[in-house]
Amino acid sequence: MKRLAVFAIALCICFSLAGCSKSGESESSSSSAEESASSSADDELLKKIDEQQKLIEEQGKKLETVEKLFNSMFGTSDTNGVFSENFDFDGKMNAFNSDVHAIYDDTAVVEAYKSGDSSALTDEKDKFILEAASKAIKDIIKDGMSDYEKEKAVYDYVFSQSHYDEGNLAAIPHTDDNSHTPYGVLHDHVAICVGNATTFKLFMDMLGIECKVIQSTEQGEHAWDLVKIEDGWYHVDITFDGGSTAPSYSQFNVTDDAKELAGYPWNRDEFPAADSVKYSFAVMNAKKIDSFYDTAALFSKAIADKKQYSFFKLKLSDTEKKNENTAPYYNSLMAEIGYQLGGASCECNGVQGFVNDGYYYGGISISYAFDGDESDMPTRYDFSGLEIDYGKLYDAYLDAFGVSIDTSGIYNQ
Repeated sequence: MKRLAVFAIALCICFSLAGCSKSGESESSSSSAEESASSSADDELLKKIDEQQKLIEEQGKKLETVEKLFNSMFGTSDTNGVFSENFDFDGKMNAFNSDVHAIYDDTAVVEAYKSGDSSALTDEKDKFILEAASKAIKDIIKDGMSDYEKEKAVYDYVFSQSHYDEGNLAAIPHTDDNSHTPYGVLHDHVAICVGNATTFKLFMDMLGIECKVIQSTEQGEHAWDLVKIEDGWYHVDITFDGGSTAPSYSQFNVTDDAKELAGYPWNRDEFPAADSVKYSFAVMNAKKIDSFYDTAALFSKAIADKKQYSFFKLKLSDTEKKNENTAPYYNSLMAEIGYQLGGASCECNGVQGFVNDGYYYGGISISYAFDGDESDMPTRYDFSGLEIDYGKLYDAYLDAFGVSIDTSGIYNQ
């Protein structure tokens, strides 16, 4: 309130000075008409000052309410409040935005599963987790499966068990009490990223497959897994899968470089390097294309066949192989293409592609709002912002999806 009072006094002084600036010019005249005009002007000035004072008081009350709200949110008051010189804005904002959930300790459940003795479990939620996970393993894991096949079966199962806890996306986040644990996934069928990551790790631990949870907090909390299949490590991010009713596998078994392009940095020094592509889903399912323009026909068929994903690999030129911006460049193209393909019958997103062994690996994840036919495909195909022969790209996508629009203005640019 001290600042408001100072502001009010300053405002009054400004108005006073504005009125006084003309006093010297009128000294020589003392007629009653001038005195009357001066009196009227003074009255008008006082009225304006009174109106401004009321406005200041009203705004002050609102400001006090906001101050109380933020002090309550940040746990500050008085000398260290949000409007004080002592307020640590960066520190408080980082703490406020980095409300990190505890990683579920699955040790007791895993030991109970492997020993066949659950008598040591005292927590009812742990007992439920053991029962649900054990039943799932019996249902989805078959004799003779490789570690990769087991991993994918678990991935599909965990994906099917929950939806994202939307409360975590609210202006003031609030989540289900268990959505960051396997109990939230297996019992409540709701999860945030930490819940998906710890549930996946639980199954990997029960199956004897080495797995770690990465919890990044540099840009707000996000968690995913790092799993070892044979001799290679891979990133697995169920939350960022990209699918709706079925997985799109856009973040299933990806490399360090590919994961880094997807955002949420982590300390690489604290985790094993993930540079193998042997069991990368994108690599294993990529269709080789001769030209980037061939993506049109490839994606058209995938959507017509109601696929959840479509991956490709494109051989790079010698110049592209040496350019560190090749993957980001193609990723930007894929992001725009994914947007343009979204419409009535489906939504598409360009996945975070990567360069490996002379090829660019990319693709789209596809989700379907409802069952439609090809006639429901959208007619928005604006590639004019891309640094590519967009006239040719236009033609490829128009031909593939059977859409006819006037492109004459584009070719002339």
